[in-house]
Amino acid sequence: MTSEVGRCRGWKLKILKRALKDGVIVLKIETLDDLWHLYNTVAANDIVISRTTRRVRIGDDDSRKQESVRKTMVLKLRVEEVSFHTFSNRIRIKGQILEGPSDLVNIGSYHTINIETGDTLTIIKEHWPKFVLDRLKEATKDKIRPMALVVTIEDGSAELFLAADFGIRETVSIRSNISRKRGSQKSYDSTMKDFFADVLLAVKSQLEQHQIGLIVIAGPGFVKDHFREFLNNARIKNLPSVIVESTNSIGIPGAKEILFRGVISKAVTELKVEKETQLVESLIEHISKDDGLGTYGDAEVARAVQYGAVEDLLVTDKRLREGSEKERHKMDSLIRGTERARGRFHIVSTEHPAGDQLDRLGGLAAILRYRIDQS
Repeated sequence: MTSEVGRCRGWKLKILKRALKDGVIVLKIETLDDLWHLYNTVAANDIVISRTTRRVRIGDDDSRKQESVRKTMVLKLRVEEVSFHTFSNRIRIKGQILEGPSDLVNIGSYHTINIETGDTLTIIKEHWPKFVLDRLKEATKDKIRPMALVVTIEDGSAELFLAADFGIRETVSIRSNISRKRGSQKSYDSTMKDFFADVLLAVKSQLEQHQIGLIVIAGPGFVKDHFREFLNNARIKNLPSVIVESTNSIGIPGAKEILFRGVISKAVTELKVEKETQLVESLIEHISKDDGLGTYGDAEVARAVQYGAVEDLLVTDKRLREGSEKERHKMDSLIRGTERARGRFHIVSTEHPAGDQLDRLGGLAAILRYRIDQS
C-alpha cells in the first residue's frame, strides 16, 4: 500500500480481469479518482476479495501465553457497508467473511478491508449495471489529470480546496487576527505577513502531497493579489501555473464560483466537477424560469425519457450507490432509454455543492431538449 494519493505517475485505473459470465471484475487502483470510482462501484451484497491485515491471537489455548499480532491474509467478504474516507484517502469495505485461512479467522465473523492506491480488488456481482461498466471503461481511458489547488483568501481568512474529477474538498482552513489599530500600518503589515506565511506553508504542504497542475487564488478584495506576489517571491521550485480570480466570497461559495465559471478547465485541464456544476446550475435556472426544460423527480424524469426529450440526464452518485438492486435496475433502464434517444447521462458527485443541490431534488433530474405536454 502507498499514501501517494493523487500523484500523477502516468498510470490510471486498470481492469486486470473481466469475466462477466462469472460476474467477476478485478481492478488495480492507481489514483484518488480511482478510489472514487471504486466507491461508486462496490455495493451491499457484492462479494469482494483482497489482501488485507487482521489482528489475530496466536499461541497456546492458555490465554496467558497468547499474544495478539497483525497477520497479512487474503479474505473473501460479502459486503455490508462501503465508506470513502477522503482525509485518509482510502475506501473501507465492511462485510462478513466467506473465505479465509481457517487457522486465523472464523467464517461468518466480520472484517473491514482498507483499499488505498496501489491495491488490487476482486469484485463479484450478480448483475453489473451498464452505467457501472461504462464508468469503469471511461475511467481506464481517462488521461491522468493533475488536481487544482483553489486558495480562497481575504484579510485573516483562507481556505484551501483540492479540485479533482471526484469533486472538491476543503483541506486546510486558516484564521489569523489581523491588527487594525488606527494609524498602525506597521502592525497591520506585520500580522498580514505572518498570515501569508501560514497560508504559504499550507500551499507547500499540498504541493508536496499531491500532483497539482494549477493554483487558483481567489477572493473579493485585493488580498488575493498581495498573496500572489508573496507566493511568487517565495520562489518555490517547480511551482505550477498560478492565476488570480475575483469572487464574491471565500470558502465553499467562492470555490463554487470558480467551478461554475470553468476557470480550471480553461486554464489547464477539464474537470468533471466543473462540468457537473455547470449542468446543475443550468437545471436550476430552467426550473426557476419554469420554461419546461428542467424537470426532476422519478415520475417526471421517467416520462421525459419515455418521450425521448432528455438532453442531459443527471443522477447523483449517492442515489446510484445507496439504491436497492431494484432501484439500480430502474436507473439502468432510464440511462439506456436516454442514450437510445441520443441523450447524455451524467453521474453527479455529491462531494461538491452542485451535487448537494441535486441530492436535495431527489438525486434525479433532467435537462430537456424540448417541452413536453404536461396534461
